[in-house]
Amino acid sequence: MEACSLPRDILVDIFATFEIPDLVRAGSVCSSWRSVYTTLRKLGKYKQSQTPCLLYTSESAGENVAGLYSLAENKSYTLPLPDPPIRSRYVIGSSHGWIITADERSELHLLNPITGDQIALPSVTTIEQVKPVYNNDGVLHKYKFSWYTAEEVYDSPSIYDLGELRDRLFHKAFLSSDPSSGDYYVVLIYTPYHQLSFARAGDDKWT
Repeated sequence: MEACSLPRDILVDIFATFEIPDLVRAGSVCSSWRSVYTTLRKLGKYKQSQTPCLLYTSESAGENVAGLYSLAENKSYTLPLPDPPIRSRYVIGSSHGWIITADERSELHLLNPITGDQIALPSVTTIEQVKPVYNNDGVLHKYKFSWYTAEEVYDSPSIYDLGELRDRLFHKAFLSSDPSSGDYYVVLIYTPYHQLSFARAGDDKWT
């Protein structure tokens, strides 16, 4: 029997024992194995006790490429990733195999570095304290940030460049579950004073 024609249930059981680098390689063998690989990723049924991997970027690799260093194999892999360029993003959280990133416009994205899947989160301008500032041509070029909570106003509003807001605003973000399931929410912790906002799958604003 050819490897690509093995029964799907057997492949699922075998693939579920793989380390992430082995799973990625198996998914590139043929279409049937790719399908099993995708299913495992979506259902979160791959080996849970993974040896940690280091995700990094480097100038030599390029703006849209991340490196993945496998401690299990003592080997590095290159991961082409979608725009915006991963090298210019900030990582503000990671959960369930996904990272939460802030790009050069301070917009947030969920990114699975292994599969390359990406989900845009609601615009930063839907956070209550953030308002867009447009130039004379109607182009967004700054953000106005108001320093208040439900209890108190702490300072007068600040004006930040597009890429500067992420330095001032975001503390941390995390996921309730794997976004591949289609049912998840993101928790965002942000200034001032570690306030919380939430976005569920499909939401177009932070609440």
